[in-house]
Amino acid sequence: MLNTTTNSVEEKLEQELMRLIKSCDERFLELVFKLYYSKLCSYANTFIKVPDLAEEIVQETLINFWENRASLKIDFSFKAYIFRSVHNNCINYLKKNEVLRKQYKQMSDEIVYHNEVALQNFNSEIIDNLVSKEMEIKLNFLLDSLPYQSRKIFMMNRFDHLSYSQIAKELNLSLNTIKTQMKRALKKIRGIL
Repeated sequence: MLNTTTNSVEEKLEQELMRLIKSCDERFLELVFKLYYSKLCSYANTFIKVPDLAEEIVQETLINFWENRASLKIDFSFKAYIFRSVHNNCINYLKKNEVLRKQYKQMSDEIVYHNEVALQNFNSEIIDNLVSKEMEIKLNFLLDSLPYQSRKIFMMNRFDHLSYSQIAKELNLSLNTIKTQMKRALKKIRGIL
């Protein structure tokens, strides 16, 4: 009897979620966050092993889902769909980071080789160019390792010199979201450095 009641409640929740998404009702996001957010974060963390990063992946998955809601076709349960989406995004993140690590290693090896050649010749101009190139590569690696939204916000703040409130207005996000994303980006960059 309990199992039947549980299934009935889940079916009603699924129907309500699908009704809200089809009508573009923002209460959909509230309901998803209440029902699945912490579970999705825990699930993502089983792959990523970094709670803040797992949370960012879940947030980006839900934002992407909402932004693309008109083109999505869910043939089975929403719960299964969103968990599969988080799973795929975690796997994609891990694959991307592995590729970035390999590229960084290869570039670092090349830089070491060029540094050795430069040191043999004691040409300070070559050494300065190599050090500058190495810093540029490290910065690009750090930026590429950030999730898309964090990277965009970080670059708008640091390179375009926009204030948090300007970024929030331009991206149509809350000021708290901008502050949180910048805090996470800086924390990750410091961790890698």
